[in-house]
Amino acid sequence: MASHEVDIVARHVPAGEEVLLAFSAYTRMGLGRRVVGVTTRQLVVVKSGYMSLSDKGLLWAAPLTEIALNDTYTRWHTNGVYTGNAYVTIQRSDGSTTTLNPRSSFWGGRGSADDNIAALYSAIPSRY
Repeated sequence: MASHEVDIVARHVPAGEEVLLAFSAYTRMGLGRRVVGVTTRQLVVVKSGYMSLSDKGLLWAAPLTEIALNDTYTRWHTNGVYTGNAYVTIQRSDGSTTTLNPRSSFWGGRGSADDNIAALYSAIPSRY
């Protein structure tokens, strides 16, 4: 787990609440960047600077009991080759959804998105 992402998420949670998971994620076809964190009680989404990882303020946080992940996620392939991009959709209790590409870097075909999604599915039990 990257410590800078943990530090960013920790700024937005109550004292004593443990950050279990934190990673960068891209939105809007790679045009926006977020820091996503799962704590012992909630999912936290923080706006980040695009080129450098930074805290631009809390976008939203929701108790783990009030969010769900889509049953499946999508891996992006181009000409049959996995690009390293994978997309997971999060649904909040009000029915709104957010789709994230949780990769550690914007460029390259590494499996970081798959690893982050697997950790997210392990941490959040609800599905829709």
